[in-house]
Amino acid sequence: MSDCVFCRIGRGEIDEDVVAYRSENVFVVPALKQRQNNPGHALVLPVSHVTGLHDVPADLLHQIFEVTARVTSAVKDAYGAVGSTVTQNNHIPGQVLHHVHVHVVPRFEDDGFRMPDPDLSEAPWNVPRTSCRTA
Repeated sequence: MSDCVFCRIGRGEIDEDVVAYRSENVFVVPALKQRQNNPGHALVLPVSHVTGLHDVPADLLHQIFEVTARVTSAVKDAYGAVGSTVTQNNHIPGQVLHHVHVHVVPRFEDDGFRMPDPDLSEAPWNVPRTSCRTA
């Protein structure tokens, strides 16, 4: 998709200097918005344009999460993080960049990290549960 900024970065057309890692199918860039207490927040993305995690071919999915695992290790060394939080948003309301990407957020003692809505409450036990389908 020619107008997708992540595709353009993945193909090396723009912002080549911000790419922290690149393989044939996966690349890593710093997140545009960095939390003050969590420096080093990075995004792991496929070079090819895929918009939903469920649409990523298995071999590419493996590569994305293999690189994600390497990034979780790298942020410990590079930033002195004690761990990391790994998330992936899949077609959420308000999302403007529709290209699969995995967030790796370095974590530190007493960093005060909160997901976007700290006022969420636990789901009641009577919420219907569904089983995951396999491909």
